[in-house]
Amino acid sequence: MKLYVRGTTYEGRAVDLRCRPVAGGDVAGAVRGVRSLPAVDAPAPGPVYDYCGRVHPAMGLRTKTAVAAAARSRGHRTTHDDALAELRERLADLDRAEPTLPRAREPIDDDAVATLRERVAATRGRLEAREALGAETEAVEQRVREAAQTLAERETERAAAEQSRRQRRDRAREYRDRQARRRRLADRLANRRRDARRELLERVSDAFAATLDAVPGPVPGDADDPLDAPPVPAALATLRLARTDAPVVVETDRFPSPAAAADWLDAPVVRC
Repeated sequence: MKLYVRGTTYEGRAVDLRCRPVAGGDVAGAVRGVRSLPAVDAPAPGPVYDYCGRVHPAMGLRTKTAVAAAARSRGHRTTHDDALAELRERLADLDRAEPTLPRAREPIDDDAVATLRERVAATRGRLEAREALGAETEAVEQRVREAAQTLAERETERAAAEQSRRQRRDRAREYRDRQARRRRLADRLANRRRDARRELLERVSDAFAATLDAVPGPVPGDADDPLDAPPVPAALATLRLARTDAPVVVETDRFPSPAAAADWLDAPVVRC
């Protein structure tokens, strides 16, 4: 790995930055790619890094999830993996954007349309009466055409408004149904993930316990379950159990040197 800190280049498997004004969180963020400085040239981090990429006294740790990720990094699979892949694929199909709804149209009142129809009928009646009398009809014919055109426009607008409301209602219902299906699938996926995590933990629990016993420094022995160990030793044990190519940020005095930390973790180390 290479690190570029305030004009100085650091290179190697173990880098000591305790003498430089750079925070461990900034280094870990740069390794993750969420910060541009300090510049880091190193392998991309895997899922384990999200839990243990920075080891420091104030950290928390979702130990079971981290250990399961460590098992995955070593190539362990579970009987639930095919179901997990299928559920993820089905969720991806449902994870579309909200539907684009048709433009809402102002509704046309039925009474207004009925009034227009009556006006057209009355105007046509006057036209027929004048035709029967042999009187001049040009002006009345114009009023009939205008009234009929206005009626046709309003009926078209009313039909379009009704279609728009129907489409908006149908698409909104479809989206709600899709969201309900998505929630059900997400629940099933969460359950499968828990089942897979449980299976992974069963496979590596003994190895984790043995690794935890080998962590340098004190490990409180009052926990009945090794997975209940404090975050720092649990994180170090998880990192040793995992395959970790990205540089780990270590902010603990459990190792005599950064090189010793890198050797024990079998991973690149940045000491901050």
